[in-house]
Amino acid sequence: MKTAIITGASRGVGRATAETFAKKGYRLIINCRSNFELLDEVAAYLSKYTDVYPVHGPITGTVLKDALKIDLDAMQPVLSEESEICRDSVTDNSPDSNEIILVNNAGISTFNLAQDVSDDEFDTMLEANVSDMFKLTRAVIPYILKTQNGRIVNISSVWGVVGASMESVYSLTKGAVNAFTEALGKELAPNHIPVNAVAIGCVDTDMNKWLEPEDREKLEEEIPYGRMAAPEEVADFIYLLTKAPRYLTGQIIKFDGGWI
Repeated sequence: MKTAIITGASRGVGRATAETFAKKGYRLIINCRSNFELLDEVAAYLSKYTDVYPVHGPITGTVLKDALKIDLDAMQPVLSEESEICRDSVTDNSPDSNEIILVNNAGISTFNLAQDVSDDEFDTMLEANVSDMFKLTRAVIPYILKTQNGRIVNISSVWGVVGASMESVYSLTKGAVNAFTEALGKELAPNHIPVNAVAIGCVDTDMNKWLEPEDREKLEEEIPYGRMAAPEEVADFIYLLTKAPRYLTGQIIKFDGGWI
């Protein structure tokens, strides 16, 4: 069965993405860092569309094996050292019954001067935005390599492209996500496994609820499209990206209404 692994799915872009993939027939493995009750509500709601496996906290290798119910050691590799015919056997129109989609969406932000960011704040953001993302990706890659049918989409930010004042640590972590995407895209390209990132701009989620009405209005005036994106729009684009030709890989694609 085709599977979508989506992190940070308790709300916002993650929840919208989980719903999009559920309605497209993917079984789900979803998680969050702290809003476990909300995550369980999302899982209960989406269970009417598909099988949902909610995970409280990081998705570890053990949890992944449990959820996917795949024994890597018992799997027959699609691509072996003796045969290279399978490098081209997965085309853009291949059946997706064993497809694995990883959407690294989870992330947190803080709005502060760099010199005022505490060690704890820095470590927490680095763990949430970079370390957990890397560790999960590392755990998923062997499954995709053996099935030769999967894609990785990392959710980044325009601030990872250009940087933002008062969000230097967030910019740092999203810059790391972008660099990792480009590097891993090159690493997995010989196996025809696309790795791309969506650098989103302002999205109408809880992360931006702190804005005062006048600040929000001013911000939206800066966006050529005239408004923030809806989480559902981002989710639709993420899904669309997973259906793009496999030749598209290692790219940081802005989704910001022409803002940056």
